[in-house]
Amino acid sequence: MCHLCHATICTNNCYTNALRLIGHEISIERVYETITRDRQFWGSEGGITLTGGEPLLQSNFTHALLRRCHEGYIHTAIETCGNVPWTNFRKIIPYTDWIFYDLKHMDSNLHKKGTNSGNSIILKNALRLSRVFKGRLIFRLPLIPSYNDSAENLNLVISFLKDIGKNEINILPLHHWGREKYQMLQREYPGSSFPLPTPEKLKEIRELFSNSGVNCFIGSETPF
Repeated sequence: MCHLCHATICTNNCYTNALRLIGHEISIERVYETITRDRQFWGSEGGITLTGGEPLLQSNFTHALLRRCHEGYIHTAIETCGNVPWTNFRKIIPYTDWIFYDLKHMDSNLHKKGTNSGNSIILKNALRLSRVFKGRLIFRLPLIPSYNDSAENLNLVISFLKDIGKNEINILPLHHWGREKYQMLQREYPGSSFPLPTPEKLKEIRELFSNSGVNCFIGSETPF
């Protein structure tokens, strides 16, 4: 929808087709039908993962879809930044098997500098999930050199994980695969100043976590 009028009137009436609506509305049953048509190819451990954007910003739809899949004996997972009201989590918990949860920075001010939002709600939700969520809660650290790869921040991540009773982390090293998309949109790519993490740095980080009793998985070396 248009962020000004919160409708599609402008796109519907644009006679030059200069304004176009990207995306379309879809029903839960239509999504479910699309999901299940390939179910025979998933294997015994297949399922769905809702990602984004942020799936919990559309919490009613996400809840309904996860519930529908759960009722159909489909394994369910979501990827989230955690920066949503706790009520959004509470609705989906009974129908979610795995939650992949980002920890971008432990310092709230630096978190806001990098994401335009502090991390207070994120950390509170992570703590609550660690107490009530019975499924698999997998924390991820999108690793950005010169932003969140300092020993100070990594040690704070370790302390936080131990405080909430978790002992694994999935490190997601920075990549620049989205650069071309910015070029297509004629926008400046904001990640150019960030170098890629070196193999030596990734090894150092793995050892830091491992030596602290936290299982550390790098990139596609997922903890499952």
